[in-house]
Amino acid sequence: MDVAFVALEKLSVLQEGYKKAFKVNGVDLLLIHHDDQTVLIENRCPHMDVPLVTGTLIYPSAIRCRAHGIEFNLKTGEAGGPLAGTLDCLKKYPLAYEGNQVGVDL
Repeated sequence: MDVAFVALEKLSVLQEGYKKAFKVNGVDLLLIHHDDQTVLIENRCPHMDVPLVTGTLIYPSAIRCRAHGIEFNLKTGEAGGPLAGTLDCLKKYPLAYEGNQVGVDL
């Protein structure tokens, strides 16, 4: 099976605080550039499936779900706080680069 690059965004657009949702092959994705890193995660909170595109980016390197305030580390995907041990990590996807674009290989 051939791997196909799916472009999501131009690299020049990725500024601090960038957060945009995409749907690729039926999967809801969220591309984030925050705290000097770019990450691609599934666009849902593992707690109650709330879209994380509506979440708040916080320092250092985390996103807070708007529904219940659960914070997830963008580097590890792990939740913080009292529910941390009961929640799945954020599902992360490896980024792919082609020319001046960032995307995902499918």
